Amino acid sequence: MEDHKLRYLQSFIPRTALSLEDLVRVARTWEERARFCYTEDVRLSSDEYVKMLIVDASFLVELLLRSQFDVYRGMLDRIYGKQKMIVDVNHDVMLLENQLPYFVVEGMFGLLHVDYHRELPPLTRIIHNHFKKFWMSIPSFSRSISDSKICHFVDLLRSIHLPLVLSFPGGSMRMMDSVLSAKEIQNAGVKLQPADNNTCALDISFANGVLTIPKIKINDITESLYRNIILFEQCHRLDAYFIHYMRFLSCFIRSPMDAELFIDHGIIVNRFGNAEDVSRLFNSILKETSYSGFYYKTVYGNLQAHCNAPWNKWKATLRRDYFHNPWSAASVVAACVLLLLTFVQAICSILAL
Repeated sequence: MEDHKLRYLQSFIPRTALSLEDLVRVARTWEERARFCYTEDVRLSSDEYVKMLIVDASFLVELLLRSQFDVYRGMLDRIYGKQKMIVDVNHDVMLLENQLPYFVVEGMFGLLHVDYHRELPPLTRIIHNHFKKFWMSIPSFSRSISDSKICHFVDLLRSIHLPLVLSFPGGSMRMMDSVLSAKEIQNAGVKLQPADNNTCALDISFANGVLTIPKIKINDITESLYRNIILFEQCHRLDAYFIHYMRFLSCFIRSPMDAELFIDHGIIVNRFGNAEDVSRLFNSILKETSYSGFYYKTVYGNLQAHCNAPWNKWKATLRRDYFHNPWSAASVVAACVLLLLTFVQAICSILAL
């Protein structure tokens, strides 16, 4: 990758009004603040560290520019020219251990000539467009994100998933008396329904017997993306919105049959493998993960109450076994009419006597 990064650096420099020496001077002003962004000491000399900041930050900005505009790539681009290469690069860029402080990338982006900024959207939008272009699982923006509050790319990808109103409850997850599978809630008459495309990825609701979940697009990179966001929430002791989102889903997707139900109802768009692979993903992703509170406490509590009500199960059984098609419904009605006529005949016979 070092050769690719240096080629991208050579392409990046002419896009600024600076020389390489000027870039070094600017990067030195970032060094002290950047070192404080890491939990452990960075064992690089000042020159080595500044070189790393310049090479990596310019590479990321150039990668994003070429993603935003095909014309910047040229005919012989060695990363975008090979599908597997760009997938591998995106995977590495997303790893939590490979993150570069966001302010460094933002600073390098700000060094572009003014002509570029006239036609470019904000950096957060470019990053979002880039990842959504290659990974369908990235949702659309649902909230405004301040550049000054972003730590790095993984932090930005997590923020994109968060709801408009941030309100994380305390308490314990012990309120979950039992774990419901997708099959069990279906047997209790709960209808599964995908949410609008513009809905925040974490906005799950339950009302009038309908569980509404935004679409989950799963492909080869989804598991890695989810694991890195989960790891980031764990390491920084953040409000575990995403962990609880995955916990809620894993309650229901416990078997290939459960996964198949979510796929059939359009909630999961599966480009990952078969239903068994999907269920395995949700069953394994939170292993060795600790969490407190439960963001979906109210939704899950209402769902449990609905499933525990015998009447709801009876209605679902009646609908499934006797009213699943017009012929079954007609036979049930005919049987009821026949039963009623028999009863009337018996009454008339008694009265005649």
